Amino acid sequence: MMTRRSSEHVYTQEDPGLLSLLEANQIGQVRRFRKGHVIYWQGDPVEFVLVVRRGALKVSSITADGRKCTYGVLGAGALAGAESYLLGKRHETLTEALEDTEAIVILPEEFRRLLVIDSRFSLAVMAHLAKDVHVLTGRVRDFGLLDVHQRLKANLVELASDHGVITDKGIKIDLSITHEEIGEMLSASRTTITTALGELRRQGYLWKEGRHLFLIPLEQIEILDNLDQAVVDGSEDEATRWALEAVTKGVDLHKSLEALTSGMRRVDRMYARDEIDISDIILAAYAMKSAVPIVEREIERTGTLVEYQGRIIIGTVHGDIHDIGRIVVAMLLKARGFDVIDLGTDVPVAQFVAAVKQHRPQILAMSSLMTSTAQEPFKVIDALTDAGLRDQIKVIVGGSAITQRLSEQMKADGYDASGHGATELASRLVGITQSGQTADRE
Repeated sequence: MMTRRSSEHVYTQEDPGLLSLLEANQIGQVRRFRKGHVIYWQGDPVEFVLVVRRGALKVSSITADGRKCTYGVLGAGALAGAESYLLGKRHETLTEALEDTEAIVILPEEFRRLLVIDSRFSLAVMAHLAKDVHVLTGRVRDFGLLDVHQRLKANLVELASDHGVITDKGIKIDLSITHEEIGEMLSASRTTITTALGELRRQGYLWKEGRHLFLIPLEQIEILDNLDQAVVDGSEDEATRWALEAVTKGVDLHKSLEALTSGMRRVDRMYARDEIDISDIILAAYAMKSAVPIVEREIERTGTLVEYQGRIIIGTVHGDIHDIGRIVVAMLLKARGFDVIDLGTDVPVAQFVAAVKQHRPQILAMSSLMTSTAQEPFKVIDALTDAGLRDQIKVIVGGSAITQRLSEQMKADGYDASGHGATELASRLVGITQSGQTADRE
């Protein structure tokens, strides 16, 4: 259905936007497109330029091997088709209605005439084209610097900014967009997007109701992202600053701890890929250490509790004075909801056994970073067996001196070389033991 609009125009406001200009002066034709309708195909000649009035358009292209790559979603006020017309080329993208959409269509001759005779119209068009270049430049940068999880979060923030509706619960992305369509925007598979969305849901950034995604307020996302980045950058000052900002602005305290944990997980992955060295891990750990107490104090002040997972004793074995890895793991375990009893470094066998007797933990975690101390966990496990305590707890080991093979030889219940991995391992083991019993908290 099309409605003819007059091309005569008298401007009613100073420096209006493109859509306001067209509507106020009845320029172009109103046209409606049903959801799924292809407005123009890649390679089609330019027959019109359009501005979205309501609804949303998806802009994509088909690669030589048949894959679909989506550049973005155009909402109300967005301009489509102008760059191909101005370059004198056929459409280089495929544009289709993501939902029922209404647009103002301008024929090429009229579009050119308005560019020539009306400076405000020309400026509005240039502003749209400049914004498109800015957005695409940002996406190219993101593809080079960010992983899929980070790109997904940035993409969702962009969708929320352009198509979001503020509700009492959060920001509703007012689009019925599938995981596959999000994947087309990020050059990722549907499975990868589903997994990444699940991780963001677990972190508390988003949730889903029906076919719509909801995000927490964008200001809070910015604070959480900066907390995460401060750990990655190893900046104690920035970590402290953003932790205080999180408390001041009322950001969910559990999400703040998770953001710090997420930053440490990123550091773990970067170290595993040889992108950073051990000094960067140390700086990241101290950055996290500076921020966690700020959040924990607020949790204690407000009585907000992290869901309790269980009690865990952790320590570096006798003869080893390295503590940074153990400190990181202890902080990650605390953030996950564990009651952590840290025995420190150079812990004798007898002290481990005494602590298990006294505190009755569900898990004992031991760290060894020196090859000369790699046999110490064997001694602790033997001592626990002699004391009749071994079958009452799970034992996990880690540190650069320990391997999976050594872990199996000493009959430990689990081994992991990374801080995040050790935390996940502890959670899994507690999940197993909690099915039969709950740790006694004294």
